[in-house]
Amino acid sequence: MGKQLTYILVDDEELALLNIEAMAAEFSFLKKIASCSNAIEGLETISNLKPDIVFADIEMPGISGIDMIKSLSGTVPAPVFITSHPEFALDGYELQVFDYLLKPVSSERFEKCVLRLKEFFQLRNDAFAFSHEQESNFIIIKQGYDKYKLLMNEIMYLEAMKDYTKIVTPSKKYLVLETFSSMHTRLPTEKFVRIHRSYIVNKHRIDSVQKNKINIHSEELPVGKLYKHALDFTN
Repeated sequence: MGKQLTYILVDDEELALLNIEAMAAEFSFLKKIASCSNAIEGLETISNLKPDIVFADIEMPGISGIDMIKSLSGTVPAPVFITSHPEFALDGYELQVFDYLLKPVSSERFEKCVLRLKEFFQLRNDAFAFSHEQESNFIIIKQGYDKYKLLMNEIMYLEAMKDYTKIVTPSKKYLVLETFSSMHTRLPTEKFVRIHRSYIVNKHRIDSVQKNKINIHSEELPVGKLYKHALDFTN
């Protein structure tokens, strides 16, 4: 991608700021434009500079990272929480943050996050609209005046990407301006199953099921603890 993705760091721990900045420096498509040591400073800086991405801690003096992101009212395209507290994951999910990283963040986990960010911004440039026309064996997506049919059997899985949903087929990926939860309600339950807060898969496309993940068309997808029962059909 030609355009660099700008980001701002917000964390009251200097070592955490330096760690994320060092890992981000490995990716030429990321460009840091500011670092902030608290959420109050972060609010002003984000409002002024309008970054693509915000990497923010949650527990900080003054106001929390959660309250900071709420105050920004969806103006940050891709907020990412980086925290030591897994118990706030549900808050992040409800705010539709792009990702939720637990400290200490490994380079592998950070790489996975930023590559998803890169793909998200690339696909977002050509995002499709979802048509609410109901059909049993395909869905319709729209781009401008053009309509495209996606056969249900061709869809391998869907992934939540903030207020978009990524639809993955063997030949192409589509980003649709429709929330993940809304898409979930429109898919036939006899064909699709939710395996994670961020993933819905085509049951008939699953190659294998392991303890905490599934394999589908040479890709590994995580299985969330709350959704393991949904895979009982494979036993």
